Amino acid sequence: MPALSALLKVVERREPGPSPVFGREHALLAFLTIGAADGIGRQALARSSGLGEGSIRTVLRKLTAAGWVEADAQGCHLTGPGRRLHASILRSVSSIVPVRDSKLAVGESQVAVLVRSPDSSVANGLEQRDSAIRVGASGATTYLIRAGKFAMPGGSSDCERDYPSPVWSLLRSRLEAAEGDVVILCGARRETTAKLGALAAALTLL
Repeated sequence: MPALSALLKVVERREPGPSPVFGREHALLAFLTIGAADGIGRQALARSSGLGEGSIRTVLRKLTAAGWVEADAQGCHLTGPGRRLHASILRSVSSIVPVRDSKLAVGESQVAVLVRSPDSSVANGLEQRDSAIRVGASGATTYLIRAGKFAMPGGSSDCERDYPSPVWSLLRSRLEAAEGDVVILCGARRETTAKLGALAAALTLL
């Protein structure tokens, strides 16, 4: 996925000095957060993406040097090229959708993200779950869209039938999943961690 690869290449580029203390999922969440906001301050962005002050300065410096982000009195914004990159990334991975009162995943805060027709096939969902756990999430469940239904790899072929919940309607309306797409539901104690877990899981497919 060229747009996402371009973003990750920039933020992962080594610089002199200590190695940065953030992962690809942090940088992606920071970029998506800037894209969704009408100006966001550095401290708010750091909190929203789970980064410390030093790490968010590094991420912003790299995104600014690439010509994707600029800052003014209202905070950080995407530039024209940044908006085009943002739109391109959203064609492969959706915006993050908060999920309330779900018993479909473990964790007080839950979010969902959709990966559109990923090149990598999902084996059994364990790689996505483990990637989410590595960044502090409680877990993640992967669903495949097959014959218009939410299916679990190696499990139920119709989760709406087998695990009734109002969450399925939310996911259908907010994510607009199509055949071949993958939906990841991730839970954690904090919403920021759930978002990072969902993106870490999604990145295994991109």
